[in-house]
Amino acid sequence: MRRHGWQLPYHPLQVVAVSVFVALAFAFYVFFAPFVGRKVFQDAAMGLYTPLVLCVFLLYIWCAATDPADPGVFKSKKYQRLYGGCKHRRLKESIQGVSDVGLQLEGTGEKRGHEVADANEKSMTELKNKSSSCCSATFSAFLLIFSPLSFVFSCCQSREWSSEQHDSEDGMFFCSLCEVEVLKYSKHCRVCDKCVDGFDHHCRWLNNCIGKRNYRRFFLLMTTALFLLILQSATGVLVLVLCFVQRKEFSMQIVSKLGSSFSIAPFIIVV
Repeated sequence: MRRHGWQLPYHPLQVVAVSVFVALAFAFYVFFAPFVGRKVFQDAAMGLYTPLVLCVFLLYIWCAATDPADPGVFKSKKYQRLYGGCKHRRLKESIQGVSDVGLQLEGTGEKRGHEVADANEKSMTELKNKSSSCCSATFSAFLLIFSPLSFVFSCCQSREWSSEQHDSEDGMFFCSLCEVEVLKYSKHCRVCDKCVDGFDHHCRWLNNCIGKRNYRRFFLLMTTALFLLILQSATGVLVLVLCFVQRKEFSMQIVSKLGSSFSIAPFIIVV
């Protein structure tokens, strides 16, 4: 059972996606933006491209790191067996420590407890005789006043509980693979081996499922990535046009910005 997209093993397409993204960003800042033309156009291109790159980068990490599992999966035996072992060990150790301290205190407190108990018994017997008559009268009055209210409250509570139970049973299904009850619109992903709330698809580029918890982020990721690629392709076409139109000036710019080892032919191939 996989928790998120950054869990090993990585999918080959995920590695390709990250590598291509890094290559495109590097190419834009080294081969595209410095050759757009004037300084104003260079600043404008970088000013538009930089926030888009950061948005795509952060959204990609966020979508891949989100666990879109059904809420019931977190309570399943498989999930607790894989990812809940550390918490249970810590709880057991803390409980054992508290019990050891309690055993030590019991030995010292038993003697004092017997002495205090003897004194309390004497005082309680005296108070019981005095307050028995008063308590019986107040208790009978309490029953007369609050018994109808308690009956009505118990009836309403039972009706609400039965309706809530009926709704939860109608909206829940049992997954034999996760061995737990899941929501109505959840679906089991064979790749991640878990039920996903509002399952849409398993994205191999993210190596994670797309569901209710990360669908909006995934939509934003696709939108920003589309604008990023449009801006990058438009800038690349502009650089190629300027390269052919201003051949002499461009060759001088290539030498001054990239070094004498770079000429127009490899520059065009890279762009």
